[in-house]
Amino acid sequence: MNTGSGTEANRNRDEIDWLRGRIDAVDSTVIDLLRRRRELSAQVQGLRTGEGGDRIDPGREEFVRNRYREALGDGGTDLAATVLRLCRGSAGGRDD
Repeated sequence: MNTGSGTEANRNRDEIDWLRGRIDAVDSTVIDLLRRRRELSAQVQGLRTGEGGDRIDPGREEFVRNRYREALGDGGTDLAATVLRLCRGSAGGRDD
């Protein structure tokens, strides 16, 4: 007796592949946005240090962590910390 489960499994596989393609497209967009954020952060850091200020603003970083936590839950804080570290770079001009 053929229940059609093979056809359903193929449809599911096709849908999974399609959804994964969409996820890959979103990931590409996220990567592009993070690169842009890193560029903007470097500009802010350059302006701050050019005026004799600190490269990092702890108050601003706390604001960013809170914003991510409010939007994404507890895991948002970890994501914000990673984004901040990525966009902060290091004082020597290399990424950490």
